[in-house]
Amino acid sequence: MTTAQTTPAPAIRLRTDVWAAWASGEDLASEAAQARRIGHSQSTLNRILNGDVAPGEKFIAAALAATGMKFEELFEVAS
Repeated sequence: MTTAQTTPAPAIRLRTDVWAAWASGEDLASEAAQARRIGHSQSTLNRILNGDVAPGEKFIAAALAATGMKFEELFEVAS
């Protein structure tokens, strides 16, 4: 009997180093200030920064609009 191996599904992740550089350049030292800037809750931002959840469509759109970056600059697809 053989066991089939499963490959993890790809996931979108925030490039936390790029995010931190943007936040620093905007003088947004706290997660609360960063979350306010993009119109999301601090808890959502914290979970995304810690990799506990993948960013959703609304977060991605808000982050791209706030930072002026392209998707590829701010996010990565990880498997």
